[in-house]
Amino acid sequence: MGWKGLLVVGAALLLGAGYVSAEVITIDKEPIQLVELRKGYEAELKTAATPDELAKVQEEHEQAKKNLSKSEGYSQKLSLLEEAKKKEIEAINAKYLKEQEKIDVATRKSIDEKYEKKIAELKNRSVAKTSSSYQAKLEKLEKELIGKNDLAGALMVQSERRKMSGAPAVATPIAAAPVAAPSSTPVVASASGKGKDNQGHVSSVRGLAGAEGNTSNNIYTFTLDRISGQAKLVFYGYGSRSGNTFGKVYLIGPDGSRTEVAKWRPDLLKGPKFADIKSYTDVQPISADISSQVKQPGQYRVEFQYTDGDEALNIYRVEIQTL
Repeated sequence: MGWKGLLVVGAALLLGAGYVSAEVITIDKEPIQLVELRKGYEAELKTAATPDELAKVQEEHEQAKKNLSKSEGYSQKLSLLEEAKKKEIEAINAKYLKEQEKIDVATRKSIDEKYEKKIAELKNRSVAKTSSSYQAKLEKLEKELIGKNDLAGALMVQSERRKMSGAPAVATPIAAAPVAAPSSTPVVASASGKGKDNQGHVSSVRGLAGAEGNTSNNIYTFTLDRISGQAKLVFYGYGSRSGNTFGKVYLIGPDGSRTEVAKWRPDLLKGPKFADIKSYTDVQPISADISSQVKQPGQYRVEFQYTDGDEALNIYRVEIQTL
């Protein structure tokens, strides 16, 4: 059966059961409208999207949403936005920093006023001011004692001044008149060797070892006419207030040789209070064997050199005994 036969059957169906007729409809050609409609359909069918194409585009859509930064123009727009945000943030920060600076200035001014007042009050009663006043009084007292030829007292005051200033406890030179011996003879701190006691050469001249550079009464000179087999140095000394003093004793021979022969230190110095010392016998003597240094007749000098401690050494008697 051809397509024409199909059309006959179709016509019968269209007429319905109540319109059955024996008439045969003959169709020679398709309607122009149908032909045009079919052509349009066939043309559209060629460009119609398939399910695979739709799925592919949908996948591309999802991927594009995930990769915003790769979208056309995105980076440029974001850069412009960030720049605008940065400018706005800078403007806001500048504004609030300016306000913060005002608060800081006002607070700092208040703090300065508070502490300037406290500091001024403290300066009026500061330790430094009190110490300075005390130092000035000590200096005045030292000069008074020097004027009275109380060199021991002056050295004690000087030591106190050094403690206050934080300087090392080493006395500086004191320009004072020599400490007078019991007689009217000036203190040259020497013995000619003519005075002898217990087969020794003796000097009872009062001396002092504690003033740096002092050479007037801490060096004792002895002239030995004869030399025996043995020789011994004996001296009697004590501090101005206690035995807290350290030093070395040197023997200078006729040939100029200078040898340390003895030391003094607190544990070797024994005696009563300084004010209670009436004679050299009130203090404990310190002795040293100098036989190896005394080899020939001539002039020997005994030099006392203070090195440390709170006290100068008051020297009451020095002996060179030749046995």
